[in-house]
Amino acid sequence: MSDHDIDDPADALKRFTVLRRQHAKLHVEREHMLINVKRNIAAGFQRKLGSHEHALKKAEWEVGRLKREVELVRTSAEDGEVDYDRIAGALEEEFDPREHELEQAPRQIERAHERLNTLMNREQTAAFQARYRRLAERLHPDLRFGQSVTAENLWQRVQETYAAGDVAEMEAIELIAEDLPAEDLENKPLAEIEERVARLKMANEASINEISAMRQEWPFPLASKLPDEEWVKSQREDYEQKTAQLLKERDGLVEELNRILDTRPSGKQ
Repeated sequence: MSDHDIDDPADALKRFTVLRRQHAKLHVEREHMLINVKRNIAAGFQRKLGSHEHALKKAEWEVGRLKREVELVRTSAEDGEVDYDRIAGALEEEFDPREHELEQAPRQIERAHERLNTLMNREQTAAFQARYRRLAERLHPDLRFGQSVTAENLWQRVQETYAAGDVAEMEAIELIAEDLPAEDLENKPLAEIEERVARLKMANEASINEISAMRQEWPFPLASKLPDEEWVKSQREDYEQKTAQLLKERDGLVEELNRILDTRPSGKQ
């Protein structure tokens, strides 16, 4: 029998059950990647390379700001009068937002250390994931034929609890969810089950493609590199080299700026 020639209710229910389990598994895998794996890799990057990256970005910001300041001062000096108020306003509008962002970097590195120091161990993570998967299979709105207010509220609570990593609360929600009435799937119209099977096939295929694409995005490729101390060392050296070059360029821009100010036409200060 082909996938499009389902006429046995028992077969349709079997297909739905298989796809429902896969859908819950894929949902949990995607959430785990976004909420846990992605953040853990980013935290690992911050722990090993964050300070070096911050130094480079700060140097890039300083050089960019000085280049713009030299440009504005040179243009203003050509008229014989440097309008410092206008220049300061222009620089503030263009560069201050980025400066405020850079000021947050030390706190980001601190939070990365805090996160990595409070991770669940492997067994705890596996148990937490398994409980979330069971609840997803039971409460996810795409997997229920009728979503009651209670089930909807519980699902919202499950997602919030998972994001917070609250093991005790997740266990309590599972106990509450056990009291929800079971769905009477055997008496559902065959056409409704077939329609749900078709939707789940499409949704699961889309999830598989999405997860595959996510694995190629930053920071996931770093997962295999961060444990390699030689790779980390090479990245640190690269950051340091680029930062040193920028600082040298920054010093040259400061000298250029001073020359412009020292050579303004006399009598027009």
